[in-house]
Amino acid sequence: MHENHEHEHEHEHEHMEAFTLYDEEGNEHNFVLLGELEKEQNEYWVCEEIFVEGEDIKDFGDLYIFKKTTDEEGNIYLDSIEDENEFNEAVKLWEDMGSTDFEVLEESDESEDVDN
Repeated sequence: MHENHEHEHEHEHEHMEAFTLYDEEGNEHNFVLLGELEKEQNEYWVCEEIFVEGEDIKDFGDLYIFKKTTDEEGNIYLDSIEDENEFNEAVKLWEDMGSTDFEVLEESDESEDVDN
């Protein structure tokens, strides 16, 4: 979450699924889900950080790919992708879906569960 990127795509606020993650220091980060990826029984969420004020989205930040797991109770967990090859494969899969205008950041401190 160190660099900002510029993009010219439209955001449809009313259709975005927003959620909050907390980093290792307890800082809150808000995201919207842009897409889901699946490869070899692994699932990933492609998310863009958002900056909110009240209930309004004020700005958009960097793009992240998180590895998604679900426990037996249906709770979703998102973690950073530690393996560089796995990360590169997820980025390629996202790019192959026609989303090449985004810069995906590899490093992320977020690792938290998301309540459905």
